[in-house]
Amino acid sequence: MFKISSHIYKTIVFLALLTFPILTIGQILDTEIPNVISDSIKTKTPKVIPLTHIIEGIEVTNKEISSINKKINKDRKITEIDSMFPIYEEFLKIQKEEVNKFIKADPNREKIDNLIIMWEGYGEYLEIWQSEVNEFEERNSRLYETIAPAETTWNLTYDNALEENAPPEILNNIVAIRDSVIKLKEIILKNNNDFLSMESRINVEINEIEEVIEELTSLKDSEVYNLFYQRLEPIWTTSFSNIWERSGTNNIDSVKKSTLGTFDFVKNLKRSLPLFVILVALITLLVLYLKKAFTTYPFTDENADLQHAKDVLTEHYLATIFFITFLLARFYFVPAPKLFLDILTLLSLFSAISLVKPLMYKRFKKLIYFAIFFYVFDSIKTYVWFNAEQYRLYTFIEAALVIVVLFSFTNPYVDTKKMKMGTFGIFLLKLTPLLYVLCGISILANIIGYINLTDLTLKISTRSGVFIILFYSLLIICNAILLSVVHRHFCVQPSFDPELKLLTEKKVLKFNRVTIIIIWGLVFLKMIDQLAPILTYFTDTSSEPYKFGNLSFTPNEVLSFLLVLFISFALTRIISFLINDDQGILRVFKLPKGIPAAISLVIRYLIIGFGIILALSSLGIDLSKFNLMAGALGLGIGFGLQTVISNFVSGLILVFERPILQGDTVEVDNLLGTVNRIGVRSSTITTFDGAEVIVPNNSLISNDLINWTLSDNTKRVEIIVGTSYNSDPNEVLKILYDVAINYEDTLKTPTPQALFVDFGDSSLNFTLRFWVHYENWLQARSDVSIEIYNQFKEEDIEIPFPQRDIHVKNIPEIVSNYKTPPPHDPPDTETNIDDTEIPKVVIPIEHRDPGHDLEIEEKESEANDDQEPNNDNQ
Repeated sequence: MFKISSHIYKTIVFLALLTFPILTIGQILDTEIPNVISDSIKTKTPKVIPLTHIIEGIEVTNKEISSINKKINKDRKITEIDSMFPIYEEFLKIQKEEVNKFIKADPNREKIDNLIIMWEGYGEYLEIWQSEVNEFEERNSRLYETIAPAETTWNLTYDNALEENAPPEILNNIVAIRDSVIKLKEIILKNNNDFLSMESRINVEINEIEEVIEELTSLKDSEVYNLFYQRLEPIWTTSFSNIWERSGTNNIDSVKKSTLGTFDFVKNLKRSLPLFVILVALITLLVLYLKKAFTTYPFTDENADLQHAKDVLTEHYLATIFFITFLLARFYFVPAPKLFLDILTLLSLFSAISLVKPLMYKRFKKLIYFAIFFYVFDSIKTYVWFNAEQYRLYTFIEAALVIVVLFSFTNPYVDTKKMKMGTFGIFLLKLTPLLYVLCGISILANIIGYINLTDLTLKISTRSGVFIILFYSLLIICNAILLSVVHRHFCVQPSFDPELKLLTEKKVLKFNRVTIIIIWGLVFLKMIDQLAPILTYFTDTSSEPYKFGNLSFTPNEVLSFLLVLFISFALTRIISFLINDDQGILRVFKLPKGIPAAISLVIRYLIIGFGIILALSSLGIDLSKFNLMAGALGLGIGFGLQTVISNFVSGLILVFERPILQGDTVEVDNLLGTVNRIGVRSSTITTFDGAEVIVPNNSLISNDLINWTLSDNTKRVEIIVGTSYNSDPNEVLKILYDVAINYEDTLKTPTPQALFVDFGDSSLNFTLRFWVHYENWLQARSDVSIEIYNQFKEEDIEIPFPQRDIHVKNIPEIVSNYKTPPPHDPPDTETNIDDTEIPKVVIPIEHRDPGHDLEIEEKESEANDDQEPNNDNQ
């Protein structure tokens, strides 16, 4: 019924390109991966080269040998690894000896974590070497497979040349090229053997590094580092005579080692730094683009949270860029030395000052600097070695400083609680007594000798403030980004509902707040070394199988199933919000109307389809068992689901052919309204009475459909008016045209038309035609009609009504006992009233008023009384 436009074919091509990689991945996943890596280059079948083409074949083979030799000779990375690896082996041997000294030095948990991170860096460095060596092995294998058939080819060619009595020069050339091929094969095999040997040695070192890491992890989880393990004697039994002595010559110079390790790490960032620079550039462009949303479209919401989120991008966009950059670097360069990570954390904190400080109460603004100070003060214990007495004194001073700072900012505490602050500020203020308790526990544990408990309580007391600053900054930045996206999404539309916009913004900020709180909780658990035990516990618990009949599953599989479905449907909601209309993020491509909605629909259903498949796979269900179900489903479709499938196919036709679009005004089956939603099975049409009608898509395809706004949304309005014969037609036409052209909603193209129609019985008839947008035509007809009336009234132009002329010859005497008949339209021809009998009008019983009959009787009685004397006189 509808003509398919060229845009449909473009859409189909676009969707085909979009789904091709996914289908390819599906085939790869469905195919068993062989143990041997297959080459994409087709193996050449050895064939005899005719004598007439031998010289040409020799030239081709020589070029191929030369090209392979150049590739082999460019193995500078391998040469560098080969020369560096023995040095690195010796370095790791020394480090292993240092680890033994480290363990004997009784380090704290932070130093163990620092050393674990350092050894993880060693392992990653070797894994990079191993990956590069493996790449060269694979490349040599491809080169070998390319050149290997050449030996057989030239052997066959040599035998053929002997049979055909080829000249000695040709035979010598064949032997020479064959020997070159054999020599090249031997070189490739030798290189690959060397690579395999090097890869094996690297793998040995990687395994030893993993053993060291496992040993350090076991040490950290040992009983010695239990919270309630008494590592030191009580303070009253301890002599502080050695407090000014050095910590011991056998201890590792941690500061120097951490500094050198950080410098070496930075020098080796050449490989990953370019990508990081590109990411930073993209972040900068994104922040500037999001900032433009608030400057281009004014933000007028009065909600305080929304205004604070807006100010982050409009006033502190540079601090936002730096904060995101440093935070990204902290998670991008992993594993990195502890000192490098701490430096990035400090840079992030300094960037967060301008973000958080404006939102803090004036009295507590300086508290952010003390939080940074305590983070540095507590981190020093990770790099500097103390003897037992020095360490106890250091931790005691740290706890005392925390108490002094808290007291100075919150005293008197009762009056401070009465200050007018935000919900988050009041919540933090209520945590103050908890910090006092933690510091008190730290001092008491220090006195008794429970140093592990002292370290944990001090870490919570000193680093919680830093984590609150970082995550609060992350929260307001994410709020600003999401708010900018929502704000731009609504403001680019010609019209939108402000209440819906405000509701969406609040929902987005609430969801972001919950997400940040969950992430903060996970990071906090990791900080106090409780995340790994909790995850291990849940992993062990959720991996226990449960069996119901023949069905066996684990809670982990069920959670994975639900998580995949949740993520799939969440992605569809986000995509629907971003690109479901012509004003979405695809508007920059200036696609035809309706194409973004089609793209959104296809992407969403692909996500849902693959999400369901992945969710079922996570349950361990063999999807091949659904073949029988698919057959039964096909049979059911053939009989019972014909209407559903018909509506489904019709929905796809509506999406791709686009005969109607969301927002169009359509008329189908005496139903006139605006298309509110186009679904796969049915569409929703909102009538002008306010009713929402669910129309099956098949009805929109098979029935006659009028789309008033398909190509354009203009409508012609026609107003018919008549004037008296005394008016000037030229003046009337001028007034009609001026009224139409001066109306604000009248379209200039096509221009209005004022036309004289005919000479009527009672008037001169005119018509006025003008064009407006469809949604305004009713109001436009009313406004223009009223203005025409006002103009006619000012110009004394009369709008007549139908007239009839009645000629009366004489009026007959009306008998008193007859009622006057109701008025009738005058006859078209002259009638003699004398010859007309005037009937008596009788009112039907059902239309008589109560007491009507009594009234008639009284009137008749009075008439009879008046006639009796006359009768006597007669």
